[in-house]
Amino acid sequence: MAKPQYFSYLPNLEYTIALDKAGNQTRLDIKDYFHLLKVREDIFKEETIYEPYFVKNGARPEQVSYDVYGDERYYWVILQANDIVDYYNEWPLSSYELDEYIKDKYGFPQSEDVHHWETREVKDLEGNIFLPSGLHVSEDYVFTYPDIPGSTNFLTSRPVSVSYRQYEYDLNLKKSQINIVKRDQIIRYEAEVRNYGKAIKRDIDPVSRYDVR
Repeated sequence: MAKPQYFSYLPNLEYTIALDKAGNQTRLDIKDYFHLLKVREDIFKEETIYEPYFVKNGARPEQVSYDVYGDERYYWVILQANDIVDYYNEWPLSSYELDEYIKDKYGFPQSEDVHHWETREVKDLEGNIFLPSGLHVSEDYVFTYPDIPGSTNFLTSRPVSVSYRQYEYDLNLKKSQINIVKRDQIIRYEAEVRNYGKAIKRDIDPVSRYDVR
């Protein structure tokens, strides 16, 4: 895997890892992670910079980077653009990893028990949504609505159950739906980070499109 340049742009900190009885410190140089960046919300919403991307089953950030940019070293951009700091909990699992995770967390058949109940989508004849799907409700929730506008005849919609297994599947699916920096913006993005790092090292407050995390 190609080595990313991102962390080389950040300054080092002296971190004390041991202290002897005389008070002498053993120190280690580490990267100043307090200066990690987070994309500003107003910039994040600009459609000219980002585009949606679906992470394929089992794909790692460096694989996505290679598929998108032809270079796997931009995996840090993918993680940063999606505000992912905990790879093991925030990146989607493969199908196998997810099944193993569910088995270890819930066991079987407990994973098929009801985690929660949620609404089903209800529309009128013109396609207008009366009730959106996916709202968490109680098991005895009942939604009542006219069969046609102005009618005195009413229909009902009851919630559906979602198992622990399906709940974890849905969470993992959401994690798979990420945003990536567009291909024609990646060099500009990296240049911003590089300039930011240089400004930190000069003890100057940088003027950037990005906020300090």
